[in-house]
Amino acid sequence: MNVSSVSSTSSNSYTSGNDSDVKQLLNRIKQLESQIETETQSKDDDKTKQEKIQLLRVQITQIQNQIQAKQSTQTSNSVQEANTNTNTNTNTNTNTNTNTNTIILSDNKIDIQA
Repeated sequence: MNVSSVSSTSSNSYTSGNDSDVKQLLNRIKQLESQIETETQSKDDDKTKQEKIQLLRVQITQIQNQIQAKQSTQTSNSVQEANTNTNTNTNTNTNTNTNTNTIILSDNKIDIQA
């Protein structure tokens, strides 16, 4: 019996809750950018404007870090899942079979060759 070696890689593309989270975070960044624009045009004194704008920029940076972390986690999970699928498929489907021939000699001795 011959069993051929089979190895496959599958990569699942799926939408997770992280996608909607990222969209919400991106919308929040847009809102903060709009607030920066509004503050730039406000009648506040320059020092107050700069303080408010700096706080808004810090919030944007924090949100960008959250987005990056979510995307990194999602990518890591996808790679881990693909590796798991590859290992499972390889372990399940890769069989090395050594043919064993049994030869019965005329003097009733059995010679097994591998």
